[in-house]
Amino acid sequence: MSFRINLFRAVNALSSAVDFVGVDDAMHGKRVGIMACHVADLLGWAEWRQRDLLYASFLHDCGVSTTEEHGHLVSELEWSNAQGHCLRGAALLGGVPLLAHLALVVRHHHTRWAELQKLDLAEGIREMANLIFLADRLDVLRAASDTNQAMTRRDDFFKTLRKYSGLLFKPEFVAALEQAAASEAFWFDLEPQNLQDHILEMSVRTDAAVMDFEDLKAMSLMFARIVDAKSPFTAEHSMKVAELSRFIASGMGMSDDTCDELEIASYLHDLGKLRVPDAILAKNGPLSDAERLVMKRHSYDTYETLFRLLGDHPIARWASFHHETLTGEGYPFHLKARQLPIEARVLAVADIVQALVQNRPYRLSLPPDEVRRIVGEMKDAGRLDPVVVGFLNENLLQCWAIAGGGLEEGRLAAE
Repeated sequence: MSFRINLFRAVNALSSAVDFVGVDDAMHGKRVGIMACHVADLLGWAEWRQRDLLYASFLHDCGVSTTEEHGHLVSELEWSNAQGHCLRGAALLGGVPLLAHLALVVRHHHTRWAELQKLDLAEGIREMANLIFLADRLDVLRAASDTNQAMTRRDDFFKTLRKYSGLLFKPEFVAALEQAAASEAFWFDLEPQNLQDHILEMSVRTDAAVMDFEDLKAMSLMFARIVDAKSPFTAEHSMKVAELSRFIASGMGMSDDTCDELEIASYLHDLGKLRVPDAILAKNGPLSDAERLVMKRHSYDTYETLFRLLGDHPIARWASFHHETLTGEGYPFHLKARQLPIEARVLAVADIVQALVQNRPYRLSLPPDEVRRIVGEMKDAGRLDPVVVGFLNENLLQCWAIAGGGLEEGRLAAE
């Protein structure tokens, strides 16, 4: 099975998910990319090199999952623990064949220029990483300013950056960035609507390419790992949901292609949770009404991200419908039974079962009989598909073990 996907659109859509971690500042990676490309254009970099620079800029913070870590990175010019997310990001990109060549760029995008020159790296990697570092730090300096304030404070920004020329940053890049920033258009380009318009125009000029299932799976796994790393209580959640969804779908007789697509949807179903603050995800107790509204948004953000990635493909709908119910009481679309495809119903059950089996801040993992009881009550209330729940009950120990259950008999039953 293959998918026709515009890689530029894919990277852009997935960078939006990474930027969700900023909660109220959701375009950091895009601003860094546009600023870096202004410099690259001034320096005469080839088009292919600028495209790689843009991709690496969009995804440079893919190793960041928590709002706390993001807060340090956008408030401190040189945070002492910055290398952690660089290492994680490089490892994540290294697992995606289409993007693996950018792993070293992400690995070193917080490495000082003085240190980069001593490392055994290709000059192109060294320069790309440092240019992203420079643009990233300018974005930190201007973060609290609107466009007019940023232009007024431009000299102050570059007074700070020039102090680190030759130490943190390549001097040629600092000079070129200051030259680019002398134009008012440079700052206007960073405004959200203008930024989106420029990126949309770039995506239109990029041809779609055929991506096979393994390529899309590798990219989806990367983002599942980013989401699951957001909280210790959700470790491996997306991957376990994908495994369980595929087991149920296959057991119910769905085609191999459908199982493949449902697996992808499962990996990506919680992308929108990157926007949910850590404190809400880790809260040891019931959510307030305001917190519940924040949590309910995540399914919609998943849909918007996947629509930009995949267009009107069923994967986007299946993933974003995982909190819908047959009674119409779910969220965020309040769909009714006739609007919910069987694939979305399978994913909804797999998501609930995995959440029940996993340790959470407010309770420990539940045993098989308790999982059966809770899911059965939801089915009896008309919220979950009775056929899917029936398959779960017939294969309870296997489903429980696949979802992460730890009892020996459950593990043996799954083998």
